[in-house]
Amino acid sequence: MEVLHVSKEFRIKMKIFAVILLNFSVIITGFICAKNSGERTNDRLPDSRPQNIAFRLSYSGGMLYYSENLYISSDSCNYSVNDGGAVSKINFKMTSQELDKLYKVFTENDFDRIETYEEKIYDRGGESIYLSWGNGKYASVSNSGMTLIEKSWQNEWSACLGGLTKIIEKELAEQKKDFEVRMDKSLFGKELYLQVNRDVVFTKSVIRGDEPYVTKTLKVIPGMNTLTFSVGNKYENLKINTDSSKGINIYLKNDTLFAFDYIK
Repeated sequence: MEVLHVSKEFRIKMKIFAVILLNFSVIITGFICAKNSGERTNDRLPDSRPQNIAFRLSYSGGMLYYSENLYISSDSCNYSVNDGGAVSKINFKMTSQELDKLYKVFTENDFDRIETYEEKIYDRGGESIYLSWGNGKYASVSNSGMTLIEKSWQNEWSACLGGLTKIIEKELAEQKKDFEVRMDKSLFGKELYLQVNRDVVFTKSVIRGDEPYVTKTLKVIPGMNTLTFSVGNKYENLKINTDSSKGINIYLKNDTLFAFDYIK
C-alpha cells in the first residue's frame, strides 16, 4: 500500500487555515447573535384599528413618589394621578371615530418601529406607551429610566405621545372641579407658600388686606389631591378629598398654631 508523505510546510499551512476558518466562524456567529439580540419584539400594527385594541400611557416621576396612568379602550377609559399617595381619577368614553383618529396617529408615525437605546442614567422618570390587541399582540415603546428614544425617531414619538396627552388635557378641562382655598386674616402679614398638586398658588409672598380672608379658586381632579402649605417656618402637607369638600379654610390659632377646616 502506498503511503502519502505530507511535508512539514503543508501541515503548517493547514493549521493556519484552520485557525483563520475558526476565527471567521466566531465572527459570523457573533454577528448573527448580535443581530438576533437586537431584533424588535413588537408586533406590526394592522392597517385598520383592531376592535379590541387598548392604549396605555404611564408616566413615572423617577425618585419622586408621583405617577400618571392613562387607559383607553372601546369599553372604558380612565386617567389617574398618584401624587405621594393621594390618588385622583377621572373616567370617560371615546367614540369609534375618536379611537380611529387616535389609532391613525400611531400607524402614520410607525409606532411599532420606533427605535430606542440604553444609557446609564439613574433615577430618571419618563413616559412609556403600550398598545395591545388580538391574542397577545402588542407594541410598546419606553422613554423612561435608562431607555431613550433614538434621535431619528423623536418626531414620531412626540406625535404618538401628543395624541394621548391631548386626550388627557381635553378630559381634564371638562371634568376638573372648583376647589376654594381661603387664607384667613390671621395669616396676613406673614410669608406664605401654597401649592395644590403641581400648581403653585402663592410663592413665598406676604398677603395683606382689609377683608376677613383672601380666597383663591382652583381647578382640581376629582378624588384625593395634595395641598402643600407653609407659614414662615411652619410646614404642612395635606391630602384633601375634593369629592367630600368644596374648599379649605387655613388660619392660625393663638398666632402660632397652624390650623384648617374644610368647606362643605
